[in-house]
Amino acid sequence: MYQASDASAVFETFRNRSDEDWLNILVSSLRVPEIDGVPMPIFPTESLQQEIHGHSGEVSLHEAHVFYREIKSYCAYAGRPVRAENRVLDFGCGWGRVTRLFMKDVRPENLFGVDSTSRFLMEARRCNPALNFLAGNLVPPLVLEAGSFDLITSWSVFSHLDEFLSGHWVREFHRLLKPGGLAIITTQSRRFISFCAELRARRASGIKLEHGWYEACADSFTDEALANTRYEAGRFLHAASAKPPHPQAHYGEAIIPRNYVVKNWGHLFQMIEFLDNPVRLPQVMIVLQKINS
Repeated sequence: MYQASDASAVFETFRNRSDEDWLNILVSSLRVPEIDGVPMPIFPTESLQQEIHGHSGEVSLHEAHVFYREIKSYCAYAGRPVRAENRVLDFGCGWGRVTRLFMKDVRPENLFGVDSTSRFLMEARRCNPALNFLAGNLVPPLVLEAGSFDLITSWSVFSHLDEFLSGHWVREFHRLLKPGGLAIITTQSRRFISFCAELRARRASGIKLEHGWYEACADSFTDEALANTRYEAGRFLHAASAKPPHPQAHYGEAIIPRNYVVKNWGHLFQMIEFLDNPVRLPQVMIVLQKINS
């Protein structure tokens, strides 16, 4: 079984390798269990990876690596470069894809992931038991000490949560972060409104949508003009997966405009960046720095 000493060996062996070399090492570890004499953490089944991300293996690692590089770049830009002694939390960690990327930069005892889906957490712990994977509920708080993290990341979680849950979790991030700490999250862009409309048009023309998520998207933001108007007004957009009081009413497809972030979260965080560039990332990346209080 993969052990804590193995994770420490990964850190010590690869800490000085470039981010590109590290990606190649992780891709190789899909097929090779030991690299440079160091046992590498294993991977969950392809079916579970696809359930979470829509893809698996090398494609999934490349997607996460793009996010990882942007995180590191903006941490340095904000004067908070990622260091070995930093404490990092990945919110909505799934099987631990993003936490694994930080294994060459941060000591394993300082890497945390949290998820509300027990099946995903079981896989994260099975594949990489040296890291700290914790269970979370639908709403905060987490059983973690206030002011204990330097960085919180969250890929494609705030692209699904409704306004109620998003607000609660942003406030929880503020509680958990040290003064000046960073929260880096993603959400859908305004382009997603048009994407949903295109899927509806394809479905109406008799074309079968090849993915269940596409069907959900086709049923989202069905009044395209209204959705665009709300976006321009800086309103939080959310298309729920189910109607209240079903718990899935808090989940669906979400679009958070820049003006909403400034107006509603600006008393807690300074917005360092609102990166809306599909060439760099398929989702909008929001970089928030905790205001010292």
